[in-house]
Amino acid sequence: MTAFPFTHPHIRFTHSRFQLQRVVASSPSGAGRINFTETADPTWTIQFTSAPLKESELAELESWWSQFRGGLRSTLVTQNVTCRPFAHSNPAQAGPAQDTGVLASVTDGNVLAVNDVSAALVLQPGDLLGLELGAFRGLHRVTAVSGTGTSRTITVEPPPGSYVAQAGAVVRFEQPELNMRSPVDSWSVSEGARPVVSFSFVESRG
Repeated sequence: MTAFPFTHPHIRFTHSRFQLQRVVASSPSGAGRINFTETADPTWTIQFTSAPLKESELAELESWWSQFRGGLRSTLVTQNVTCRPFAHSNPAQAGPAQDTGVLASVTDGNVLAVNDVSAALVLQPGDLLGLELGAFRGLHRVTAVSGTGTSRTITVEPPPGSYVAQAGAVVRFEQPELNMRSPVDSWSVSEGARPVVSFSFVESRG
């Protein structure tokens, strides 16, 4: 299954990138100290805005959008900017990033031991990677990496959930995808002969 927006390659969108949202509460604890507590799991969101559309393109997008039934159904979503490790952003050097790896283990909550990667793969802080286990997807940003050959030790944020943090999960380095749902109130259409559509998605783990 091809992830949106590449399911609609003839409809152009402005650059859209995954954004990580954290829910953190703070409260004073005395003696000038402040406690910070993460009150919900971090969640990825993404916002899409189309180029000006023809009437036929608007109707096609509206038909596609209606399938989600106000967020009752999910879909696979990816960025529409080049999304592979920065060292392989040149298409001529993309090969090593197109091979997937296999998750061997997770330690300290967010340190991934990954095997079976291309020996030529180069990762750096800021790169995105995806974890896939059956129908479940996780998205993570590299904060540190070590190792050579076909194995890497990769520290990521946010820490992967148990639904993908299992030995044998696929590690994807190029165009990672997320299961996402569309908030019912996020869809908007501008006025005019060539309307512009905007809408957002939020990560869905189910």
